[in-house]
Amino acid sequence: MIPDVVRLDAPDLDRRLEAALETGEIVVFPTETVYGIGGNPWDESVLDRVRTLKGRLVGRPFTLHLPSVAAIERFARLDDRLRAIAGRLLPGPYTLLLPASPVAPPATVLDGVTGVRVPDHAFFRSTMLRLDRPLFGTSVNRSGAPPLSEVDRIIEQCPSVDLIVVGEVGGAASTILDPTDDPPRVVRGVLPRELSDAPLDEEEEGDA
Repeated sequence: MIPDVVRLDAPDLDRRLEAALETGEIVVFPTETVYGIGGNPWDESVLDRVRTLKGRLVGRPFTLHLPSVAAIERFARLDDRLRAIAGRLLPGPYTLLLPASPVAPPATVLDGVTGVRVPDHAFFRSTMLRLDRPLFGTSVNRSGAPPLSEVDRIIEQCPSVDLIVVGEVGGAASTILDPTDDPPRVVRGVLPRELSDAPLDEEEEGDA
């Protein structure tokens, strides 16, 4: 089966994506870092299909991709300090490991922690914001292989995906941070300048 390929500016993208999320389809979507692959985070069938395609272990959580910083509060428990860090870094190329709320999708939670992304990309600022829905996601590749950034290669190596949303992507994976540590602990990448240049204090935290 050849995936349905839809450009970011297609007039029927909202309708097509909503249908994909309601019917358990695998979606490839653009972010400012790399293409993501995922779908409805509560649909066990699509979660299993993505795990199989990736060769991913069942117990390994997926990242929760959200359309806005405000949406984080639905799925993670934030104190003033964590809220300030999220407001300073997001939207942006960061995954934050945050205490999960009771309604966080189980497939994105491990040991009470959920990994949250708010990509700085038009797909999330427009389509996903209008739909007001989360996506689970991971990079498009077999586990351990480099992420795929070209649509032709994605179709060639992942022919079982259902929908590919085409948009500009960067090329480097997101930086992963655990902001519950003080200072925040870098799991992957380097500490962002936004956190290393200035301390977070009580005066700033209301800005988020």
